Amino acid sequence: MTGRNEQSYIQENIQLKAENAALKERIKVLEKRIEELQRRLGMNSQNSSKPPSSDPPSIRTSLPKRRRKKRGAKNGHPPHLRTLLPPEWVKKRIPWKPQVCPCGSTHLRQTDQEPLRHQIVDLPPIVPEVVEYVQPIFHCADCGALVYQPLPDTIKRQCFGPGVLAMVGILTGYVNTSKRKALALINEVFSIPMSVGGLSQCEAQLAGVLEQPYHEATAYVHQQQTAHADETGWPRGNRLKGWLWTLCCTTAAVFVVQAGRGQAAAKKLLGSFAQVLGCDRWSGYNVFAGLRQLCWAHLKRDFKALSEAKGTMGRIGRQLHTLATDILRLRKRVRDGTLQWETFQRRMEPLIKRVEALLEKGADSGQPLAGQCRRIFNQRRYLWTFVYDPHVEPTNNLAERMIRQAVLWRKGSFGTQSERGARYVERILTVCATCRLQRRSVIDYLRDACRCHLKGIPVPSLIKTSDDLQKSA
Repeated sequence: MTGRNEQSYIQENIQLKAENAALKERIKVLEKRIEELQRRLGMNSQNSSKPPSSDPPSIRTSLPKRRRKKRGAKNGHPPHLRTLLPPEWVKKRIPWKPQVCPCGSTHLRQTDQEPLRHQIVDLPPIVPEVVEYVQPIFHCADCGALVYQPLPDTIKRQCFGPGVLAMVGILTGYVNTSKRKALALINEVFSIPMSVGGLSQCEAQLAGVLEQPYHEATAYVHQQQTAHADETGWPRGNRLKGWLWTLCCTTAAVFVVQAGRGQAAAKKLLGSFAQVLGCDRWSGYNVFAGLRQLCWAHLKRDFKALSEAKGTMGRIGRQLHTLATDILRLRKRVRDGTLQWETFQRRMEPLIKRVEALLEKGADSGQPLAGQCRRIFNQRRYLWTFVYDPHVEPTNNLAERMIRQAVLWRKGSFGTQSERGARYVERILTVCATCRLQRRSVIDYLRDACRCHLKGIPVPSLIKTSDDLQKSA
């Protein structure tokens, strides 16, 4: 081999080695990309924040291995009979007297014993109550003009009374009925002539009625010791994105429709609240300067996703998922009264150290999901608030339940088209959620609020006192 051929051979060898190294590096990048795509493809409601409705048929909800109790009524259980309605509600009574005794005798005599009663309840055709203001026209003998007494503005602006307004609020804001279906019910079931525009005007009137109770509920929630926050998408118009936020406690919930999901929107929602906030790990809540409690239901799903990874990260994820299950089980026993608070705190000490050690190990592993472990580990001071305060729940399930009503509404209405509609959504959802938390009748409150507003007197308070809550309980 000549010197020139040897030199060209060396250059080709160097070039091939460089290409080989570049291809190996490319293969590593593609393998990581494939692993990431496979991880995303395997995401479902059990290992991410995706809703259960998005799960494919292959994902089945895990069922308990065995049932402790059989379905249906148990032998010897106390009867649950239908309660008879009071006698003043009965419109018609039909005596049903026996003619012949089972023995065949016809000599029967009535006794003084309490008769048996069976009631059939029915709905008659509903006829609306119409109030008509008649304005007689008089002739002036002096000037010859025709004179009538003008109606006050409070009456002139009314087309529908408190009962109709309350029913519109129930149909559109409580049972998630579309405007067309709500209009069909009002027209056909209640025999009230109304157009789509009239329904929209009723919603606008309700938004004005509920303005003061809405601000009252907001101030009340901001004063509580613990609160929970969550958010969901809420389109504003055909092309504008928006977000519906909620801040709730055990006795009240408020909703806010905003254009963004960032820290400015979270700051507006939280307002003067400065106590313990239960939320998820969304970065928008980092603006809150107080103490937080991260949702362990979300963390458990995150750990489930880690457990499905390969290698070291999968082993760390499986251990974290098991620990999360044990932690939630212990906290549930405290809530059920089967575990004392001091014992719970003592048992949590080794679990806290173990979880933080595993998170730190996962953060330093250098694997694809190490960043998720690192982000959770950096927020470890917000993981254990529920261990030191018995009034703090480890999950954000309360806010999740409150915002579920709005999610169902959004799926049927695709958000709102105007600022007026957004204000109605905020206020009717606040009233409905707060009444449910306080075990109050939504339609009774709406009817009373509309009646007071139309008469020009203060609207009743949406917030019950502690004594009232104890009586209703």
